[in-house]
Amino acid sequence: MKFRYTEEVLNSSNWIDGNGEVHCPEEMSNEYLHSVLRYIYRSRDRYWLNCRQINVIENFVNGDEFFHKVIRTSTLWKTIINQLKTEKIGFNFDWETGSQETCESSYDTRIG
Repeated sequence: MKFRYTEEVLNSSNWIDGNGEVHCPEEMSNEYLHSVLRYIYRSRDRYWLNCRQINVIENFVNGDEFFHKVIRTSTLWKTIINQLKTEKIGFNFDWETGSQETCESSYDTRIG
């Protein structure tokens, strides 16, 4: 399979697996979609370091920051999340939404 830079992966709305097969999220099971999200999260350092634009690598402290500020706003991530939102099963108890500020406050904001 041909090497793909991070931009090519994240700009797509389809997932291409290790065998080169293209998968449309609308046709993927929820379990498979969750597996893709876990894979992307576990591979965040690789995606950060495989950016075609070197300035992107230089502008982020680590893969965690890249994940929160770039990957989670990408076309691929949003497409998968939107597909999972169609599922109506949820928690049977009340809970509060996490704060993105809390996540971002743990990063050094003196970038660049």
